[in-house]
Amino acid sequence: MRSKKSRLLFLLTLFLGILNYADQALAQQPFTLTSWGRFFTGIDLGYQWISGDFVIPAGGRPGSGGRIYIGPDLGVDQTESISILGDGQILDNHFVNIEYFMCLATGLKRIQRELMFHNRLYPEDSLVDTRIDMNWLRMTYAFKFLDIESWAICPSFGLHYVRCGVSLNGETEKGLNTSNTRRLDAIYPTVGIQARYPAPYGLDFRLEWEGMHLITMGLISSFRLSTNFEIYPDVRFDFGFTHRMVSSVENNQTLNNEWFYNLTGVAGGVSFGF
Repeated sequence: MRSKKSRLLFLLTLFLGILNYADQALAQQPFTLTSWGRFFTGIDLGYQWISGDFVIPAGGRPGSGGRIYIGPDLGVDQTESISILGDGQILDNHFVNIEYFMCLATGLKRIQRELMFHNRLYPEDSLVDTRIDMNWLRMTYAFKFLDIESWAICPSFGLHYVRCGVSLNGETEKGLNTSNTRRLDAIYPTVGIQARYPAPYGLDFRLEWEGMHLITMGLISSFRLSTNFEIYPDVRFDFGFTHRMVSSVENNQTLNNEWFYNLTGVAGGVSFGF
């Protein structure tokens, strides 16, 4: 019992110490390059749960590609991720964000059915090594539209560039152990909404969503719920929950490339202000 009370006392003391340190730190003057804006840049490390499917034919030829599910068929369902972040506030009412997200999901599985990928047939019971390389560039601009009980409500406009590479390494129907790679990309404009709440002790809570459905191209959605803690002037810890979804149909050939990815994850990192 005494040990449990000691641990509680230690945690309480540590929490109060952090608050006291943060209060002293926030009293100091942060460094800024300009008087009209404040900016942060940093890096986040995360973990993603991934699902999706794709149909990748070869040159639009019928029968040269089949639908493949990355989890059930290939054993790809989770991966680590890294994001390079930048955001800024200009003249109190304008917000800019840029994020470059990267992850490399891998899987090694003895497949349970024939898979046709880019005119290569991988027979049932063959061992397939899969690599899915995802790169996602997100740029948004938001402006403060109204304040609701200290929450700033901000409509946003954005642009997303998504590039995905898929590699299947394994034995084909010809008995050859080959590497088959296909890379696809798409650009999406988006509209969205942001809600921001600056709290005491350097805390900042945010909810960000943007998306778009393009009838001839597909859809995209990006959601982020985050807490930022400026523990010291110009040093900020970032914690967040994210959900990304992208679906694309390429209509530039007889048989289209189709791909759909769904990524849900958590991330945390550090940013520096200027």
